[in-house]
Amino acid sequence: EAADWSTSPTSKTIAGQEHSITGLLKNTYSMEPIMTTSSTKEEKKKKDTIAENGLKLQDYTSGEHLADKEIVFSQEDLVEFASGSIAKVFGEEYAIIDSYRRRVMLPMDPYLLVSRVTGLNAKRGEYKPSTMQTEYDIPYGAWYTTDRQIPWAVSVESGQCDLLLISYLGIDFQNKGELVYRLLDCTLTFVDDLPFEGQTLRYDISINSFVQNGDNLLFFFSYRCYVEDRLVLKMDGGCAGFFSDEQLQQGGGVVYTKEEIQARLNAERKHFVPLLHTDKTSFSKEDLRHLINGEMEKCFGNMSYYANGRNSSLRLPPEQILMIDRITSVDLKGGAYGLGLVIAEKDLSPDDWYFPCHFRDDEVLAGSLQAEGGGNLLRFFMLMLGLQRLTKDARYQPVYDIPQKVRCRKEVTPSADTKLIYKLEIKEIGLVPNPYVIGDLEIISNDVVTVHFENLGLQLREKDNPRYLDKTKDVYVSPRSEGALLNEKDLTVFALGSLKDCFGEEYAVYDGRSLSRQPNGDLQLISRVLRVEGKRFDFSTTPIYSEYDVPTDAWYYQQNAHLTMPYAVIMEIGLQPCGLLGAYLGSTLLFPEKDLYLRNLDGDGELMDLPNGTDFRGKTIEHKAVLVSSIAHGGTILQRYTFECAVDGRVFFKGSASFGFFEKEALEAQAGLDKGESVPAWYVTEGLQEKEYMRINLDSLYGKMKLYKAPAGKPHYRLSEDQLDLIHELKIAKDSGKYGKGYIHATKYVHTYDWYFTNHFYSDPVMPGSLGVEAILQAMQVFALHMDLGRDFASPCFVQVPNHKTEWKYRGQILMDVREMHLEVHIRSMEMSGDMLVVIGDAFLWSGGMRIYEVTGVALGIADSIEPAFLT
Repeated sequence: EAADWSTSPTSKTIAGQEHSITGLLKNTYSMEPIMTTSSTKEEKKKKDTIAENGLKLQDYTSGEHLADKEIVFSQEDLVEFASGSIAKVFGEEYAIIDSYRRRVMLPMDPYLLVSRVTGLNAKRGEYKPSTMQTEYDIPYGAWYTTDRQIPWAVSVESGQCDLLLISYLGIDFQNKGELVYRLLDCTLTFVDDLPFEGQTLRYDISINSFVQNGDNLLFFFSYRCYVEDRLVLKMDGGCAGFFSDEQLQQGGGVVYTKEEIQARLNAERKHFVPLLHTDKTSFSKEDLRHLINGEMEKCFGNMSYYANGRNSSLRLPPEQILMIDRITSVDLKGGAYGLGLVIAEKDLSPDDWYFPCHFRDDEVLAGSLQAEGGGNLLRFFMLMLGLQRLTKDARYQPVYDIPQKVRCRKEVTPSADTKLIYKLEIKEIGLVPNPYVIGDLEIISNDVVTVHFENLGLQLREKDNPRYLDKTKDVYVSPRSEGALLNEKDLTVFALGSLKDCFGEEYAVYDGRSLSRQPNGDLQLISRVLRVEGKRFDFSTTPIYSEYDVPTDAWYYQQNAHLTMPYAVIMEIGLQPCGLLGAYLGSTLLFPEKDLYLRNLDGDGELMDLPNGTDFRGKTIEHKAVLVSSIAHGGTILQRYTFECAVDGRVFFKGSASFGFFEKEALEAQAGLDKGESVPAWYVTEGLQEKEYMRINLDSLYGKMKLYKAPAGKPHYRLSEDQLDLIHELKIAKDSGKYGKGYIHATKYVHTYDWYFTNHFYSDPVMPGSLGVEAILQAMQVFALHMDLGRDFASPCFVQVPNHKTEWKYRGQILMDVREMHLEVHIRSMEMSGDMLVVIGDAFLWSGGMRIYEVTGVALGIADSIEPAFLT
C-alpha cells in the first residue's frame, strides 16, 4: 500500500513504480546481514592494542614507547629524588640541600606517578617562567585502576612535577629546610575521558610567575595533560607556597566570601526523582566493599539494584585508594539546592600508606587523595540514584569542560588528624545527554574545612561511545535536525530532562514532578518530529509527521534470532508518536495541578504486504499519526489516534489506538478486563491434568539445548535472547484450548531490575504493553519449536505475517512490584499461506491474579530464511 501523505515534506511518490524485488522475494526473507565482516588477525591485533578511548595501548617491554625521546631525568633519577639525594640527581651544587632536615620532594612509591622527564627549560637561581615536560606510563595491573581505567586522583597527581621544577630552580637554598611546600589553589578542567593502563600521560608543566611575601615564596603554575596528542586535562590557576610549621599550624581552613555565602542562601531548591530507591541512609565499610565488587543490591539492600550483567565497570575503586570508610548520612533532598547531601568519614592512621610516601620527612595527606574521596562519594551517589539503569556498559567519566575549583587551606598530618569528614552537596543532576551529577565538596578535619572542591562532577558514558569508534563499512542513516520541529536531542530531553526545555515555558509547572514521558534508551524509537499541523490546546483533528532512523546495529536485530523486527518494536514505532502528539498539544496542561500518566487502552495494528520482510536496517521509517478525538473530564483525558508507518514510501503498518491520561489513584484502582472478578487461566477452569500438558522451564537443559540453541543447518530456528527473552516457564497442551488446535500457558517472574522499567518510563516505570504482546509471541515460538512446526522448511525462522491485523485491549499494568505475569494463548489456526506457515492465536495476560490484556489475532509466521538472489 502506497503512503498517501501528499502534505508530508518527506512523502515519496511510488504510484506506478515497478518493484521487481516483490515478485523475486515472494514470501522468502533475508535472515543474514547484507554485509558481514570477519575479524582478521590484523583487525584483532589492532583491537588488542587500542583502548576504548581510541588511543594506543603500549608494550612497555619492547622499549618502543621510548624511541626518539630525550630523557632528561630517568625513572631511577626520580626515585632517587623522591627518597634519596638531590645532589645525585641535580648535581653537586645542590649538595648542601641534602644536609637540611627537609626539602621539596616528589612522593615515593606507590604515589610516585612520573616515569621520566623529557624536557626542561629552567635555570637554577632564576625565578622566571620555566617549563618541564614529564611522562607517566600507566602500568598494566595498576593497584588503583577500576577495570583498567585510572581514577581522578591519579590523572591529577601525575602532574606532580611542579615540585621537581621548583626544586630545580633552587627554592631549598632559600628555605633551608624550615619552609615546606603546600598547594593552595588550582582549577581543573577535564576535556576527555580518563586514560587506561598501557597508556602514557604526558604533562606540559609551566611555572608562570612568582610572588615573594616576606620569607614566603608563592609561585603560580599550570599544566596540560595529554595522551598521545589528545588533550585530556587542563590545570590552571595553580598556586603553591612555602610555609613554616608555625604558619601551617595557624591555618584557619577555607573561608567563604560574602558572595559565596549569599549565593547558597539564594540557591533555588530543585527536585530530582531517583530511578531506584533504598530505605538505607547510612552505609558501612562492608556496604562499600559490596560496591567495590559490583554488588549493588547487597549494598543498598534492594534487588532492584541488581546489575543483571550490565555496567560491570560501575563500581567503587579498589580499597587501597578508597578514601571513605563509611557514609553516615544521605539526604536525597538535603543541601542548599535540595538535590542531596551526603556525609562520610575517613579514619586516618600514621601507618596508612599515603602518609609515609607523601613526603619523606614531611608527611602530609595529598590533596588529590582527599578529593578522591569526593569522587568515591559521587560514584556511590549516582548508583544510589539508579542512574546506571539508563546505561548498558558505561564508565564513570569526568564532566567535560566544567572548571573544578580547588582550595586547600589546612594541611592534614598523621600527628594532628585522626578523621576526615566529607560533606558532598549536590547542586545539579541531569540525564541528558548522559546521566551526570555535579556537587560541591567540603573536607573537614578537627572542625576546620581543609579543602573545598567546587563543581566536582561525574557522568556515565557508554564504553562504545561513537566519539572514538571508526564507522564500519555499512549503510548508515545520517541524523539530521534541520527543518525538524523536534530533533533527537529534543526528544531525549522529553524522555529524561525538563519538559520546558523541550516544549516551552508553559511546561515549567512540571519541573521536579513525576509524569509520563517519551520512552528512553532502547525504547526511544522516534528520531525526529518534522511537524505538527495544529496548535497547542487545539484538539481537533491534528496530524504529526515523524521519522525513525533504524540503526544498522539495533539491539532488537542483534538479539533476535534473525533479521526480523520484533512485533513489539513495530508497535512502539507506530504508537509512540501518538503519545508524543498528545503531550505536545498540551493535553495534561488542561489539569496542570494533577500528575497524569499516559496509558495505551486498546488498539489494532495491521501489517501490510512485506516483500522484503522487516529488515529495515539503515532505513528511515516515516510515520504519520492523526489525533481524531479528545475528551477531557474530571482530571482524565481520553484520546483516539490513527497511524501509518512507511519505508521507502510504502506503508507497512497501520492502525488505530486509544490512550488515556490518568491520575495514579485511578491506575491503582483498575479492575482489569473482568471488572474486579478473579478469572483463572483456562487450563485451571477446564481442570487439565498434568498428564495432558507438557511443562517446560526455559532455564532447563531442554530449554537451553532445544529452544535457545539452533539445530545444525538451521541457524535461526531458535528463541531470541536477552531483552527479547520475556517468559520463564510454560505449559503446552497439544490439540487443546478453546479451538482444539493447541494451548499455551506461560509465566514470567517479574524483577524490579528488568530492563524495560527504566526505559518506559523515567519516573513512571511500567512494562510496555507491546512487550506483553511480544511475550505472547515468544510463548507461541516455544510452542512452534516444541511441536517442530518448521520441520518442512530447509532453514526455518520466525517472521512477521503480512496482510494481517492484530487487536489488543489493556485494562491494567505490570509495575515493578508485580511478582508474576501469566499469559495464555489459544491457537486458532495453523495454515500455509504461500510459502509461509501462519500460526494465529487469541491470548490473555494476567498481572498477578488480575486478567488485564486481551490480544486477538496475534500471528506468528514461519518461513525459509533464504537469502534473496539479488543480494548474493
